[in-house]
Amino acid sequence: MTTFAKTLNYRVTVIDARSAFATRERFPHADELIVEWPDEVLEKWDLNPSTSVAVLTHDPKFDEPSLRVLLSRQVGYIGAIGSRKTSQERAERLKKQGITDEQLSRIHGPIGLNIGATSPEEVALAIMAEIVATRHGKDRVAINDWTKK
Repeated sequence: MTTFAKTLNYRVTVIDARSAFATRERFPHADELIVEWPDEVLEKWDLNPSTSVAVLTHDPKFDEPSLRVLLSRQVGYIGAIGSRKTSQERAERLKKQGITDEQLSRIHGPIGLNIGATSPEEVALAIMAEIVATRHGKDRVAINDWTKK
C-alpha cells in the first residue's frame, strides 16, 4: 500500500509497536517508520480532514485504541481491515466503549472498494482507490455508478 500511496503523492507513515513489523525491508517506500503504540502517536498528532488512516493490524489491542483516537478527531478517511463479520464485531466492542453509531459510520470497513481483490497488491489498490474517492467526496454508490454516466 505504501508504494501506491507514494505514487499518488501521499506522505506515508507506518506506525507499529512491534519492531519486527515496522521495518524498512517491509516498507521501503514509507517516509517514516515509528515503533510505538499507534494510539499514543496518533493522540499527539495534528489529525485533520486531509489525514487518511488505514488501520491494518487485525489485532483489537492495536486497532481499537487507534480507532477511538481517530473517531475523536475530524480525520478525512478512516479505514479498518477485516471482513464484514470482523467489522461488525469490532463495532459492537467499540459501542461498549462509548463510541456512537454516528462515529462508527465514519469507519470504512471492510476497508477498500470491492474490486474483487485477492492478492495483497490488489487489496492495497482497493484501499487507495477508496481513500482517493473519499477525498473527492465520492461515496460507494457513486463509485459503482460512475460507468453508467
